[in-house]
Amino acid sequence: MADTYSYPLLVELPDGNIPKLKNKLVKYFQSKKSNGGDCEVDYEPGSRTAVLRFRREEDQRNVLAKAAHQISLDKGVIKMTVHLPSEEKKTQETPSEKGNKSDVAVTIKESKADEPNPADPVQTEEKGKEADAADEELCSTSAVLENLSERGSEEFLQMLVENILKAHAHSSASQGFNLEIIPEISSAVVTFQSGKVNADFIAQCPQNKMFTKLNFSVRPLEVTKQVVVENIQNTNVDMLQLYFESEGGDVDDLNLNEAEQSAVITFEDCQAVQKVLKKKHHIKNEDIKVYPFYKSLGVALYGKDQPSLKLPAATSEPIDSDIWRYLTNNQAAAQSVRSDMAKHFCDVNLDQSTVRLSPLSLLLKQKDAKATMKDWTTTVKSAFAQAMSKFKSLKFPVESEVWEKSEEKIRQSLLNEDVLVVSEKSSGVLSVVGLVNDVNRQEKTVSEALNKINQTVQREKTVKTQEIKVPPSIFHILSQDGLQDKLLRVSPELKTHYDKEAAVLKVTGLFNEIFEVSKIINDGILGFKRGNLEVDTYVFDMMKDEQQEELTSALLTSVGINAALEISAQRVQLVALSDKDLLHGQDHLRRFLISQYIDVEDVDVLKKPEWQVLVGQLENDNNKKCRITQSPQKVVVSGHKDSVEQVSSELSSFLTQNAHVETTVDVKANVIIDYIKSLDMSWLKDWEDKVAVSFRKEAIFLSGSRASVEQIKILLEDVVASVSFDILRLSKPGVKKLFKDKDSMLLSTIRRDTGCLVQLVDEDGDKGDDWASVQVQKPVYQIKTQDGVEIAVCKADMCSYPVDAVVNASTPALKHSAGLAAALVKAAGPQLQAECDRIVSKGQLKPGDCVITGAGGQLCCQKIIHAVGPKYIKTPSHKAEAQLRRTIKNSLELAETHGCTSVALPAVGRGQGFPLDLCVATVVKAVKDYYLEKYDTILKMIHLVDNDDSVVQAMEGAVKQEFGSHSVVNSPQPLTTKVSKSPPVKRAVDDSCLCRVQTKEGLDIILTKGNIEASTMEVIVNTVSEDFDLTKGAVSRVILAAAGPRLQQMVAAQDPRGAVGEVVVTDGCNLKSQNVYHTVAPRWDKGKSTAKKTLCDILNRCLDLAESNHMSSISFPAIGTGNLGFPKDLVASLMLEKILAFSSQNHPKNLKKVVIVLYPTDAETIKEFSDEFMKKFPSAAHGSLAPNKVQSPAGPFSNVASSSGMHETKLGNVTIQAVTADITQETTDVIVNSSNADFSLKSGVSKAILEAAGQAVEQECRNLAAQPNPGMIMTQPGNLKCKKILHLIGTTDTIKINKSVKEALEMCLKTSHTSVSFPAIGTGQGNVQARQVADSMLDAVIEVLSQNTSSTLTTVRIVVFQPHMLKDFSDSMHQRGHIDAKDKGGAFMQFWGKLKTILVGKTTESPDKKEDFVIVTVQGDPTCFHICGGRQAEVDSAKKRITDLISMGQTSVLVTDSSISNMGQADIQQLIDIQKKLGVVIRSEIMNGQHSLIIEGLQKDVFEVKCAVYDMLKKVREVEEMKRNMALAGRVADWQYEQSGQFISFDAMANFQLEQACEESKPRITIKVQGQVYTVVLPNGPATDSQGNVLKIRRNDKLKGQEVPVSWDPMPTGTTCLPFLIQPGTPEHTDVLNLFQVSCKRPITKIERIQNPTLWKAYQAKKQDLELRNKHQNNEKRLFHGTCESTASKVNELGFNRSYAGMNAAAYGNGTYFAVNASYSASDTYSKPNSNGEKIMYLCRVLTGDFCKGKSGMIDAPTKGTSSVETYNSVVDNEANPIIFVIFHDNQAYPEYMITFQ
Repeated sequence: MADTYSYPLLVELPDGNIPKLKNKLVKYFQSKKSNGGDCEVDYEPGSRTAVLRFRREEDQRNVLAKAAHQISLDKGVIKMTVHLPSEEKKTQETPSEKGNKSDVAVTIKESKADEPNPADPVQTEEKGKEADAADEELCSTSAVLENLSERGSEEFLQMLVENILKAHAHSSASQGFNLEIIPEISSAVVTFQSGKVNADFIAQCPQNKMFTKLNFSVRPLEVTKQVVVENIQNTNVDMLQLYFESEGGDVDDLNLNEAEQSAVITFEDCQAVQKVLKKKHHIKNEDIKVYPFYKSLGVALYGKDQPSLKLPAATSEPIDSDIWRYLTNNQAAAQSVRSDMAKHFCDVNLDQSTVRLSPLSLLLKQKDAKATMKDWTTTVKSAFAQAMSKFKSLKFPVESEVWEKSEEKIRQSLLNEDVLVVSEKSSGVLSVVGLVNDVNRQEKTVSEALNKINQTVQREKTVKTQEIKVPPSIFHILSQDGLQDKLLRVSPELKTHYDKEAAVLKVTGLFNEIFEVSKIINDGILGFKRGNLEVDTYVFDMMKDEQQEELTSALLTSVGINAALEISAQRVQLVALSDKDLLHGQDHLRRFLISQYIDVEDVDVLKKPEWQVLVGQLENDNNKKCRITQSPQKVVVSGHKDSVEQVSSELSSFLTQNAHVETTVDVKANVIIDYIKSLDMSWLKDWEDKVAVSFRKEAIFLSGSRASVEQIKILLEDVVASVSFDILRLSKPGVKKLFKDKDSMLLSTIRRDTGCLVQLVDEDGDKGDDWASVQVQKPVYQIKTQDGVEIAVCKADMCSYPVDAVVNASTPALKHSAGLAAALVKAAGPQLQAECDRIVSKGQLKPGDCVITGAGGQLCCQKIIHAVGPKYIKTPSHKAEAQLRRTIKNSLELAETHGCTSVALPAVGRGQGFPLDLCVATVVKAVKDYYLEKYDTILKMIHLVDNDDSVVQAMEGAVKQEFGSHSVVNSPQPLTTKVSKSPPVKRAVDDSCLCRVQTKEGLDIILTKGNIEASTMEVIVNTVSEDFDLTKGAVSRVILAAAGPRLQQMVAAQDPRGAVGEVVVTDGCNLKSQNVYHTVAPRWDKGKSTAKKTLCDILNRCLDLAESNHMSSISFPAIGTGNLGFPKDLVASLMLEKILAFSSQNHPKNLKKVVIVLYPTDAETIKEFSDEFMKKFPSAAHGSLAPNKVQSPAGPFSNVASSSGMHETKLGNVTIQAVTADITQETTDVIVNSSNADFSLKSGVSKAILEAAGQAVEQECRNLAAQPNPGMIMTQPGNLKCKKILHLIGTTDTIKINKSVKEALEMCLKTSHTSVSFPAIGTGQGNVQARQVADSMLDAVIEVLSQNTSSTLTTVRIVVFQPHMLKDFSDSMHQRGHIDAKDKGGAFMQFWGKLKTILVGKTTESPDKKEDFVIVTVQGDPTCFHICGGRQAEVDSAKKRITDLISMGQTSVLVTDSSISNMGQADIQQLIDIQKKLGVVIRSEIMNGQHSLIIEGLQKDVFEVKCAVYDMLKKVREVEEMKRNMALAGRVADWQYEQSGQFISFDAMANFQLEQACEESKPRITIKVQGQVYTVVLPNGPATDSQGNVLKIRRNDKLKGQEVPVSWDPMPTGTTCLPFLIQPGTPEHTDVLNLFQVSCKRPITKIERIQNPTLWKAYQAKKQDLELRNKHQNNEKRLFHGTCESTASKVNELGFNRSYAGMNAAAYGNGTYFAVNASYSASDTYSKPNSNGEKIMYLCRVLTGDFCKGKSGMIDAPTKGTSSVETYNSVVDNEANPIIFVIFHDNQAYPEYMITFQ
């Protein structure tokens, strides 16, 4: 700024109006062109002068030296004159100003002004001459900028001041200024040339954005009266005052600072300050500096003469020598001190204990350096003292005799502490130096350590050592009781050492301390607890041979038990401190020291050298840990548990693996055995000396050591597995017959071609060979317990009794020489006694013992339990009774353990002296105790069996006495079972299906009997006890046995809570199921608490889990029906309800099958569940029905009578009808309305009923709905024709529908109404399948009416609004009705039905349907082939070869004949017999309305059957022809005979014979009347029999008055029909020709008139009937009918037969079709050409009458109204413009003309 650019020049310009002139001047004078340099330019736009200010004087001179200066412009140049300011101005400068010439800032104005001294901020504006300046009043020319931030640098502030000045328009804004920054007060002072500029500046500052943004402030600087005088030396106050009074003026005050060699002088007048500042001052020839001092700033303004600062002098401070040592040794501490002092700009020198403190040069750079340096010495001394106060030196005087110990102890105790130990032995002082806190913390420790050392030295002079004898085990117990703590409490300095070898405790201490120790030990020993240890004899013998102390250490001390052993020759005692320790030790030793007894299965193993080597090796390896004792019956291993278990395992394994055993490799079929025998089995010779191998039926028998047997068994199983086996079952007819005839040849061919062995297997025959039917006598007494266990008494032979196991009363030696035992051995064979001998070889049995063996031989059981009963002793007898009860219970337990479900018990103990009554009473009591003690049991049959009447009688009495006298024996027939011959027993699991049903959501619900553990469903539900022990409970136990022990481990791993209702999920392990759901079911609380709800929750939980886990099937047992006590019917109902609810609510996507598995022999549970199933699902399938098996179910309904729109049956006296009608038109007493919860539903049938009934009924519904109601209300009928309307809540749940119908019926019974009409509930908007609704509603009707046989109800109607649903209700009624084959009617009844329709019109019975004709296909048992080969490809090839051979020998024939549908029941039975006899299959089929028979079988058999079928059809056609003739005769005439004064019609056959004979003019004929032969004289009778009885006869002409047309030609006598050729050209011919050619232009060969008087008269009779019924005569049309040549003669003779309907087309009903246009009938579809290409068409007269539109499936024209019985006469394709007419009565059409055309 002004003080920097101090060398001015004046530039004169020729023209001031040049754009951007200032910029051009700056650029030019700073360039080399002008010889100038760094400069500033002051220029006012328009002025002709400018002022330059150069930074360097040299640049100023160079510019002046240049001769000429010019600047190039766009248009010319500008020439300038440069010179110094005028000389006149220079003369005005004062001497003081000349001395500051470098600080002059020149401003060119009209009025020149002198520039002030930069060191003098107080300026006066010069208005004219210098003389006037003294008179001008002084004013401030400086401003103070305050609150400067760090951004307030000198450059920034200069620019800011310039911007503020330029913003002011005053002419002085461009004058120079001086800026001085005072950093210590964050301020700066700006000095201007005049007071006005200063005032303007102060006013403009707040208007500057940057100024206000930075939050700066400004104020004027006061005019001062003070100055600072510096650099004064050796001068006092008076001298200074005199000097400055002489130089300036009167001094008001003077403050001298000798230290800084400065003074502050205050003048009385501010002018004195200006005067002083303009001069240079000298005192004593020394220059002094004078600067203005401002009180508001607290500093002087120096301008460019800023004084240089000097660092203060260094100082020294002494410190403690120990602390000095600490600091020199601890660099971290020294650095901490230096860091603290550096904050005060001080450097610390620790080279000596007197520390030198020196100032840091950084002090000079501080803002407040001067002030800081003033107090620096004082500050650093204080700070140093503060730093030293953090350290402390602690001094301890120490005696010389303990100096070393003390120093070592102190140093050791302070080893890890941050302190310094200073040792000065010469002075006897140990010092601890460090931080105050560290030293203070250790002061107590060090003092105590020094005191302890002193005390120890004194104690060592008086202590002694003594030994106290203490055994090691006793010392250990005392130690565990806190002996060491007790001794330390005696004295911490007491020293003890236990010498285990010498068994002494060495005590070192004072005499009284040693005495106290002895007392403590003796008191402890006296307080010990002692107890005897009960151990096994073998363990005791082992312990006696060991050292007592070693045993204590090994058995007790090593495992932390505070006890000791004391062993004598008679006992083992345990010593311990407390009873708790004693019990702990005893418990531990009982568990740790054990003996394991290993039964020797085969005593010969003990003689093997390998056994002796193994025993010796194990004894050496387990020395002192176990001992092995041998005997012929057992091996005992005694000692430590771990070793005992390991050794026992190895010994047991050796005994097991080397014992002699017998086993079999099961093979699926004998063909595999035969195939394997044909292979190279030479490798078996290597095993001949180890294992005996023999091939048997479906098994390979192995005998030898277990290890060898198991090895060869694996090899043989591999061989069996390596071959491929398959079963080929073929159901084709004649297969078995074909292969039986050519067995050896065909099978040999297959073996040769494929390498496979094939056997034809008679599955039924095989079964018959293995099983024989055995009659088991009916139990004399039988009961069933609440848990389903059957207790029975039966007189029978135990050897042939069909149970899983029989109990044999045996001797301890198992020698079966008499009684039942001998009989069992005889039936089983010698292997039974051999197996018993092997058991006894390990040792004889004791009373109460039981063992189990196989049965075999001819026995019917699977197992034999040999029970050794006690001998009877009279006094006391209770001991023998208890032993006998234990024997029976052990027998039952053993049976259950081996999976037996039924067992037979004899009178065990009778042979041991027990009185009979006592014996059987004890046995029965044991049976009862057994099942009562069990949580659940799989034993479901316990039978008491004997063949002695007295024993059986005693058994019966005992059972009645123990269980009650309520026998459940009902069946008078003997029980039949299956007894096997060889192998002994084959008990197949009865897994047969009892019932099955499928919900509408597609969920299968199956009730089956079988074993739950064998279920193949993906999930099995298992019921368990609350402790989740799977060995408890019958279901749980069998599941565990099948799944394996891992199942129990998996359950335990889940850590179940054991809460009732809990469900735990595990894998299935070895089961066939993927998962098992284990659940804790509740006990039955008789409905008092939550048991029922909990069971429901379990069912829901299991079903939800199965669905969420993506399981497709789940099987449940009958949960809770065993020992848990739930009623069986309740459980069945709950299970079915929850399954149905789950299906309807969840619509399961994954779960598709729920199976309830019932135990096969639990008849009561099976009955209850089956009954409940059928209540819920009356239409459910029963069992597994064989395909094509025709059943004749019988139900509560009578035969169902069907007519158009209605099906009717009866239940007792009540008529049940299903009708298609409008329910609002019903006239029954009650109409049922299916509504919603508030009975206001206005949709569907409810809408129709409410609207028809009227507003009054709706209001009544609202009133009753607002009151409490049972979900059903009864209102008045309103406008309906009934007496009451019963409103109920509708539902889509079929179970609830069933319930609602039952409640509605019960309401009707209660109100004594006689008839009720139901809608088909749920079939409308509910979208429930009609068949399900029909089943539910009809089952409800059956249930209510069956329970109320004498009710007032006579009619129940189900009104179906949608006609297509009526069939579902019909099917449901038929299923519940009686169906008798003879009631279906044969050909004769069909004929009379048709004849009645012809003569009378529509009947109440529907016409027969041809599609009802079904030939029962007899499917023989499939032919079974067992095929075995080396590879599957070979087996597949053999299967193909078999099927090819069969295909070659088989054929099938199709027999198509219209007479098939007319076959009667006898014909059908004959076809069934043929199938059975010849082994063929006959199936019926309908294709395009045509009946066919398909015959399949062997070629020769098929040919034979075909011939037989043709013969049968010929007879059927003859019968049909006769029926038709009889019908026609009946239309024409009615022959009658007189009896008892009345004329009675002859039967149809006699009527036909009479009419035929009359037409043929025969004189007489023989007929039968009521079985009596009569000869009739024609035409008027009489009829006479062989006895001479005479009957009058007469003929009623039905067609009298209906003569033939007069245009007909005469017919020969005896002719019934005559085709008469019409000559071309005649009017008649032309008329027919024209009608034909209207739509068909084909050439006509001939036209014939058909003359058939009988047909014509029948047609005319029908025509008259229609005219009467329709009340008009527009009933006849002439229409065309196309047919084939083969049927033309039948049509001519008999007329149209609608039984042929559907042969060509039946789009509008199953009747006879006629066309308006001949072209339609001329189609090949209808008029089929003959071999000459000729076709046949009839022009017919057809009684079309009233017609409506037809539809497919119609068997009759519909009625004309819902309440009318009149029907339409025909149906058409289009009512508005019909082309096709269909009639359903044959006599409504007459074939008038037969047209033959091309």
